[in-house]
Amino acid sequence: MSNPFQSAEEEFEIREVFRNSFLPKGYREVNLPVLESYETYESLKTIQSRKSLLKLIDQTGDILVLRPDVTIPLMRELATSVENLSEEVRCWYVQSVFRQSEDRAIPTEQRQAGVELFGKQSAENDAEVIILACLALTELGLHEFKIELGHAGILHELNRILHLTEEERLQVKSLIQMKNSSELANFLKQNDVEEATRELLLETVFSYGEAASVFDRFREIPLNKQMSPIIQHIEKVFELVVASGYGNHVTVDLGMVNEMDYYSGIQFQGFSTSIGRPLLMGGRYDEVSQKFGAQLPAVGFACDVEAIFMAKSNKSRQAE
Repeated sequence: MSNPFQSAEEEFEIREVFRNSFLPKGYREVNLPVLESYETYESLKTIQSRKSLLKLIDQTGDILVLRPDVTIPLMRELATSVENLSEEVRCWYVQSVFRQSEDRAIPTEQRQAGVELFGKQSAENDAEVIILACLALTELGLHEFKIELGHAGILHELNRILHLTEEERLQVKSLIQMKNSSELANFLKQNDVEEATRELLLETVFSYGEAASVFDRFREIPLNKQMSPIIQHIEKVFELVVASGYGNHVTVDLGMVNEMDYYSGIQFQGFSTSIGRPLLMGGRYDEVSQKFGAQLPAVGFACDVEAIFMAKSNKSRQAE
């Protein structure tokens, strides 16, 4: 069982870091209800399994869920108040999310701290959020972290080219996530994908590592009209992060696969060598607002509060 006093101290620390770091940059704190309508999540492919939702029934017989994430209800609240933003909205939060897992070691309640930027789709806004993630980790005392950059459009383009069924899409997604290049090559060959396209897809989804070398390699590869702007966008975002001084923390993984299916553009994950799970994850999710009848481009990230302080603790022990 976690120490409630320690948890309270950790939450106070991360809240102070977020407030002091983000308030001067125009970000306001938001708080959302713990209970959400099941209908909010029923029609959205945002959680891999509906079994992860914690449900209850209210006095009228309506099904409610304990909030499984912050992004969706925040988007719904904003979408129901404005159809199109006349100005950008920036916010941050420290909230609990609730998810059931088959792994009993994973707690049902998890504390998240995150940032959301609602505004135009641009490399500048994408980079701003990544820079804020780097700033937060640095201010929390983590200095040896890495941010991996990817783009959801790469997997979407692969699916478009191959015309995959849902079962095949999940199979391909799993092969990419496991970095199983030989099995994916066999899959593409069995599906009669022409050699040039096959080589392009394999080269793309298994390109990861030092950013500059990945971008240099793609300057020598002929890309189709869908893939080329994706690579250019990632490179532009990276250049902006470099200009902010955090370039040494950033690597690239063009085959990044995220458990949340709502990302539509840039996506990223943060890691520390002192812990074996992500510290944070985020990305662009422009299409989510359409489910609520609005057009609200957005990008953000969420930190795993427990993972961050576990990484700090492990690093302190290693230094002793």
